[in-house]
Amino acid sequence: MIAPDWSVLPVGSRGWEEQVDAFSACSRLEEIYISGSKDAVDVGIVRSANGLRVLAAACAAAAFLGAGAVTALASTPPPPPPTGGGTPPPPSSTTTPTTTQTTPTTSTSTSTSTPPPPDRQAPAAVSGLHAVTTTPGKITLRWTNPSASDLAGIMIRRAWVACPSSPHDGVQIGRTGVRTAQVDTGAVDNTRYCYAAFAFDGSGNYSQAALDRGVTNPGDRTAPGPVTGLAVTSNARGQVVVSWHNPQRAGIAFDAVRRGVAPSCPTGPADGSPVGGESVRSSQVDTTARAGVTYCYRVFALDAAGNASTAVGGDATPPQPAVHHKAPAPGAAAHASHGGLTSTLVRAVAIAGFLMLVISVLATVMTRRRMHTTAYLPAARGQFAPARQFGPRVAMTASGPGALVIPALAVLGCSAAIALVLLNL
Repeated sequence: MIAPDWSVLPVGSRGWEEQVDAFSACSRLEEIYISGSKDAVDVGIVRSANGLRVLAAACAAAAFLGAGAVTALASTPPPPPPTGGGTPPPPSSTTTPTTTQTTPTTSTSTSTSTPPPPDRQAPAAVSGLHAVTTTPGKITLRWTNPSASDLAGIMIRRAWVACPSSPHDGVQIGRTGVRTAQVDTGAVDNTRYCYAAFAFDGSGNYSQAALDRGVTNPGDRTAPGPVTGLAVTSNARGQVVVSWHNPQRAGIAFDAVRRGVAPSCPTGPADGSPVGGESVRSSQVDTTARAGVTYCYRVFALDAAGNASTAVGGDATPPQPAVHHKAPAPGAAAHASHGGLTSTLVRAVAIAGFLMLVISVLATVMTRRRMHTTAYLPAARGQFAPARQFGPRVAMTASGPGALVIPALAVLGCSAAIALVLLNL
């Protein structure tokens, strides 16, 4: 670049300022190479308007070429390194094709960096949900999964009153993996449940609930076998004895003995009146049976689930107690049942009264003989006294208070014996 020679320019009336104003139009452009004679500069720059137009066009062309060069250098990729170790080829001098290739590259990078929209689509619901209740204490659920490519798992929920409407209602049963069956071991027999199945994907979208309402496991329905060898007898006390043999099957919880008054005999383990408690046994004594009443007894074997065997029983009529006397009158039956005495006691009282009577008679005879001997004892010794002296004294001794005790006891004993015998006739 050659610096301008300001001395060749003419100086006007304003002097040096006119020379500076001649170049002020290009002061904001790139550096311009100025060459030529004094006349050419004088005519082209200061004096001629055509020279100013040419100068402006030259400045615009220089700016356009400079901007194009900068753009080409910024957009042209560097050449690949040489494979043979030689000198890399020079960059292409054509700027127009290089400039047109930048636009597709920019648009391609913009479309790749845009994230995909979130997954809001839930999988379809499971189908064919049903429960199997053939095993006591266990409910098995089965279903068919939807054909979703992003299926992540199945959620099973259980409730009592209302069916689960969301994956958070009720109680979770099992895990959440992809499966087609689930066993519920926490269910209680004879309890009504509602089950719901939800399918979900990897984004946490849950399907609608597939429901199975009114699921109830009836539990154990197999009853034990009936008892065998049943016998109904009476013992010496007038009580009824029921004996039997339990069936040879594990799981018997207790035996139930039921009693009814013929002809209303028990048909189930809750009919009639219970005899004894609820335990496993092989005999039972009925201590409350009344004599002369015909009873029918039934024995049932029950398991822990309450299943009862078929009834096995027999009839019995307790006999009257072994007492040798007449049957009581209908009005005195209640009195005899509460205050009657046994025949042994009656016999003992009668014998005691008879002995008292015999003893009192003997005592009376002996007492009178002694009194008679005492009265004549002085005469035996040779001391005779007039009868008037001993008569009143002997009479007073014989009629004293002590002489009345033995006769009184004899009368009371006989009266008591007679009364007891009469009461128990």
